[in-house]
Amino acid sequence: MTTYYWDSVSLDAAELEVARAELVKPSSDATFVDAFLKLLRSEQRVPVSVALARFQYAEAESRWGGGNPCEPYEMEVLDRARWVLRQPPLTAAESGARRDGADHASALLAMTNLAQPEDAELIADVMDRTTDPEVLSNATAAASKPLEQADKPNPRLVEVIGRIAMDDSQDRRTRAEVMEALRFAHCAEGADIAMRFTESDDVQLQVSAASVLATAHLATHREVVERLMASWPQDTPGAYYPRMLLEDADEE
Repeated sequence: MTTYYWDSVSLDAAELEVARAELVKPSSDATFVDAFLKLLRSEQRVPVSVALARFQYAEAESRWGGGNPCEPYEMEVLDRARWVLRQPPLTAAESGARRDGADHASALLAMTNLAQPEDAELIADVMDRTTDPEVLSNATAAASKPLEQADKPNPRLVEVIGRIAMDDSQDRRTRAEVMEALRFAHCAEGADIAMRFTESDDVQLQVSAASVLATAHLATHREVVERLMASWPQDTPGAYYPRMLLEDADEE
């Protein structure tokens, strides 16, 4: 069991430390949930962040069956994640975690499957100001739900994603990952951003652009996707995804 960034942290209050230990090695679902809620409702940012990180790990575990015992508290989790993100990130020296910004990283993890369209601005704020690759990665994952669920994707979130993707000072893998969040943005602005990378010399950025176009804009940009795919080496990483989408469209 893990709490991601917080496994080595010891909490000051004895009852909170007991609860943290229970999250790492649960003795039963009931005691696990009790410990989780004690931390989540503590009104202290580090214990809350520990609970948020553990919630997402429980979500990941649920794919193997058994479900997430904390699922009934999803809206409370989302509220606490928003509360954390509205505050400046804690340094590792302040939190005792393994990295700076672990509180924001944990909140974003918890929001991965819970974020709502109204969270788009908050996530854009985080993406706009963070310099931490892991916080940015988690924010990118959390951005998918607001983009997918909104009738019209939040323009600022789309703009921030595009700006980071086009930032040459960023690591190429980071740029590609951020851009792929636009797969969930069904808007002309998302297509325009992806199109800027179709002539890139970097094949990985081309693949991400093709993934965006094949997912959200295939009806209007199929020829572009096909042209890109024809230009790639056979073993290009990630090329399977746009290829699969084209094959699925042909079968419909």
